[in-house]
Amino acid sequence: MTRTVDTPAHPTRSYERLRPAMRLFYLWTLSRSRHVPSPRGRPTYRADSPDPDTVLLIGTGPTHGFGVTSHEQALTGQIAKETSKNTGRACSVDYIGDEMMNAGSARSWIGDHDLSLYDTVVVMLGLNDAVMLTPLDSWQRDVTSLVTDLTRRVHPTARIVLVGVQPIRSVTRFDNPFGSVADRHAARMNDITERVASQHPPTSYFRLPPGELQPGRPHGCETMYRQWGAVVADRVAPTLDVVRRGESVEHIPRTSAAPLVPERVAAQLEVARLAASVAAPAPVDPVVARLEAARAAGARLEAEQAVAARSTAAPAPLPTPATTPAPTPTPAAVSTPGTVPVPPTGTAPPARPRRALPEPTFEWSGAETLVELASTGGSDTPQDPARRAEKEVGVDVAGVSLLDGKKLYYAVNTELLPVAIPRELTFCDVTVAADAPVIVEDARKDDRFKDNPYLDLNHGYFYAGHPIHSSTGEAIGTFCLHNTRPRKAKSVSSEKLAEFARLAEIELQSYETADGGHALPTMYETREAAVAAAVSGRAPQAAAPAPTRVGRHAAP
Repeated sequence: MTRTVDTPAHPTRSYERLRPAMRLFYLWTLSRSRHVPSPRGRPTYRADSPDPDTVLLIGTGPTHGFGVTSHEQALTGQIAKETSKNTGRACSVDYIGDEMMNAGSARSWIGDHDLSLYDTVVVMLGLNDAVMLTPLDSWQRDVTSLVTDLTRRVHPTARIVLVGVQPIRSVTRFDNPFGSVADRHAARMNDITERVASQHPPTSYFRLPPGELQPGRPHGCETMYRQWGAVVADRVAPTLDVVRRGESVEHIPRTSAAPLVPERVAAQLEVARLAASVAAPAPVDPVVARLEAARAAGARLEAEQAVAARSTAAPAPLPTPATTPAPTPTPAAVSTPGTVPVPPTGTAPPARPRRALPEPTFEWSGAETLVELASTGGSDTPQDPARRAEKEVGVDVAGVSLLDGKKLYYAVNTELLPVAIPRELTFCDVTVAADAPVIVEDARKDDRFKDNPYLDLNHGYFYAGHPIHSSTGEAIGTFCLHNTRPRKAKSVSSEKLAEFARLAEIELQSYETADGGHALPTMYETREAAVAAAVSGRAPQAAAPAPTRVGRHAAP
């Protein structure tokens, strides 16, 4: 049973009075990191195997991949490759997170993602919380809530690994007196994280060591992520072996009267056995004895059920001393109505069905094109009005957003804004829901946003957004302005905002296909092909007819 950590309130230390200054320092480092390379493609590494081990990486800081350009080079891919070396099996890793995620918003980033698909979940949070001096009571509450939720939603045999915050000053941008303050706070956060892990049986903990940087690569490099990948793999590989072996426990018939031990206890036993192989013999654990007794009882019951089923299905003549009954084929599995099929005694139970990790799906037909373009910096066409808006209105950043499903995707300025973010954390969700312009002068004073954990990281207190529509008239996104300092609503011209939104709307509609599929070329693809042909001096190749456009913005 999951228990919450029972500790007294954490006393405030003198250094915590620097919290406002540390928050501003973190925001400044983020702005300085705007042009540092980081992965922008799909956050996943998929092994070419029908039955790989599956790992979910949730985190920020080291998981973000500063200094490299693909998730294969970053920690996502390195964990997969190093784990595969340790286990001898293929490994696929999915990543959920961003530098703009913290412990308070992690559950929103995870959303309704199907966690039962993964054998092990690795959680690597805390770097930004340590630098911003997140209150320890809040850290304990958020980490406990996250682990409790993960424990409830993962597969019964899955394991959870919590990774402590690395030494803060080992990160180049924090190698200064501010980093020393954050290091003190991180040590206290790690103590809490370790305590939380000890209170949740399927969870283990270890601290990430400093990364090894290469000369001339101050923000990160593939070598550093490979080193960290090996460290994580050393912890993850044994849990994956346990999950593979522990799967047989769940196949003990649920109709059995024998006392069954939970799958988690079985997995714990396997961990104990692994440890015992390299340690001195220890006294018999009561849990071990209970599990062995349950296994023996289950085996006896299976044998009795199999014998009873065979005798009722086809009674054989009694043997005599002079004769021997003819051998009968062994059935693959015997079952009776209303019960779970029972494997024959002495045969291995069937393997647990393993589903493939899901591929991303989109609701709007142009979403895939937008996300693909954003992963390489975005199209120049919506970039132009964004740059103009930043200059003319005088805001920190302008963006074009798409809200699809439960995520928001940014089409421009993705070197500063996340490629994707949970929809529920965004101002744009309100704009699209209202299908009307929305201006927030100061989010800290707005009841709709003042408790939003995303504001702790981006400090974007001012917002102005105008909806963008699909060709059928549905609000699908926004043209939006963000500023760290509050502003008056009158500082933004509603006519100018609508003009910028219209320019972005035309571009986004050009990504659409007629039937919502992707078999026909979009207007964007047709236009780009014509430009490429003009540059090369060759006639454009014949292509399928352009998709028919519908709605109030029909193509010419």
